[in-house]
Amino acid sequence: MIFTVMQFSVLLNHLMADPNVTVASEFIVEWGHITSLAFVLSSLAIFIRESKPVFAQFPMIYTALPLLIVISYLLVQDTYAIKTWLLIIYQGGAITVAFLMYSIYTYRRPKYAFILAGVIIFLISYILFWSISEVQGSYQWIWKLLVGAAMIISIFGYEQTETQVAANTT
Repeated sequence: MIFTVMQFSVLLNHLMADPNVTVASEFIVEWGHITSLAFVLSSLAIFIRESKPVFAQFPMIYTALPLLIVISYLLVQDTYAIKTWLLIIYQGGAITVAFLMYSIYTYRRPKYAFILAGVIIFLISYILFWSISEVQGSYQWIWKLLVGAAMIISIFGYEQTETQVAANTT
């Protein structure tokens, strides 16, 4: 839902040539990124919690701690350098944790291989976006194409894994 609102605001920005619409669109996209990252990190924390035996699980309330990112972002909203560093760290942390978790799951059960492939493509697009400045500017289509492919492969992997899990339980 957040992604849809972000894309709708970008579309409105392209259709209307008003500076107020541009400022509103940039605000929605920026806060949409932060909110989405917080939810991704929170869902990864739930995934890590559920992967442990019951006696080793941490309390469920700790899985909501990444949501504090949204509140803490208010403190650095006006500082471009710190804001950019935080985005790099949060995105890199989410991709690294997902890569580690799905690597272990793929090693144990090969049905997670498509999800791992999607995470690897996310990692490649992350590295391209943050390390090569031309990819952010004139060659945006490269990282956008990679992110789109990673999303499609990950969704296909989740659907395939869910189908296999449902078939094994019945």
